[in-house]
Amino acid sequence: MSVNDLKRTILDPAIPYVGTILGGLEPGTMVVIHGTVPNDADRFQIDFQCGSSTSPRSDVAFHFNPRFKGWYWGQIICNTLENQTWGWEEKTYPMPIAPGKPFEVIFLVLPHKFQVSSNGKFLLSYKHRINLDKIDTLGIYGTVRINTIGFVYETVSQ
Repeated sequence: MSVNDLKRTILDPAIPYVGTILGGLEPGTMVVIHGTVPNDADRFQIDFQCGSSTSPRSDVAFHFNPRFKGWYWGQIICNTLENQTWGWEEKTYPMPIAPGKPFEVIFLVLPHKFQVSSNGKFLLSYKHRINLDKIDTLGIYGTVRINTIGFVYETVSQ
């Protein structure tokens, strides 16, 4: 997706990035992220959060965590943090994001799930475990360079 198609765009944010999602998330919202994974990266994460508190840590409605080294090499770990406790991990492979290469990840918010694509291909679906109306913050952490974060707002019937 072209940067010109995005309605609200954040350019070259410093990582860690924690920013308010203006207006929150509703079905039809797309969050488009373009970046590059450095060659030495072991992991990074994109979190759709319910606030920005670090102590106690805010709930994380959707934790998207590509891993490039170690036990989980080549997998994307997805999870939810609620009341300081992680839920069950959902693992996805094959990994479409590679160190040393640019990537695009699109998160499409649907009434009952996130649908995620990467580099133009469907990647995964993640069912909502926390109500969408509680998500108000986007967090990006780890070893990654982000060029753009963009938001596209469309209407999806419930």
